[in-house]
This record gives sequence, C-alpha cells and structure tokens, in this order.
Amino acid sequence: MSTLDLLLKIDRTKVVRPTKKVELPRLSALAGEAVIFTLQALTYEEQEEISEISASDGEIDQGSIRAHTVIKGLLDPSLKSSELLKHQGVATPKELLLQTNFLLPGELFQLYSEISDLSGFGEDAVTEVKNG
Repeated sequence: MSTLDLLLKIDRTKVVRPTKKVELPRLSALAGEAVIFTLQALTYEEQEEISEISASDGEIDQGSIRAHTVIKGLLDPSLKSSELLKHQGVATPKELLLQTNFLLPGELFQLYSEISDLSGFGEDAVTEVKNG
C-alpha cells in the first residue's frame, strides 16, 4: 500500500493536537497536593503569531518566545485567568511568567520544551528510515 493510501485511511477526526499532563513539584509542595498542568501542541498559526510578537528590529527575544509559547500551550490552568492574575498581583499572563516567582526560569523552560516537543519540534518527531 502506498504512503498516500495509508494517509487517506486515517480518520481525520482523530488527527488532533497532542496534549500532555505534567506536575510541577515545587508548586505541588506549596499547595499541599498535586499541581497538574495540561499542555497542548501549538498550531502553525499560533507559532507564527509568537514569532511575530517576539521579534523586534530583526532581533528575536527568546524569553518572549518561551513565555508566549507557555501562555498559548498551557490549557489548564489558563494563565489568562483574571483570578490568577489578580492573586499574583499582575495584569497580564506575560507579567505573571516573567515578573513573579509563579514559575521559576527552569520551570518555564521545561514547560516550553514540553510544549515544543508536543508541537513537533522534538528529536523524535521524525525518524530516518534505514534501508537494509
């Protein structure tokens, strides 16, 4: 069967963005129970929007890319929650990530990495076919 035939057999309703649940141990310890975040792969449009937002005068702001990737890729809890923003004393999700200790830099980077992997940027997204 050809590759095209295989692709045509796939039920397109099953082709959805991957998700993953992760725990943040530091926040879990502070809360006294498991703090679970649900992550989701980004769409092409979301990735492009993040690139545009994070570019200024030809320079790419890596911190902005990481923050916006986490804002877009974190399904639950929503970093846009007015209750969460008010509780942390900030006005925007970007301020929550970059101007508070809500997430430590390493935690933010790990979430960014997980979302990037879900979005197809991981090393295992494509594998080489070896002809034997």
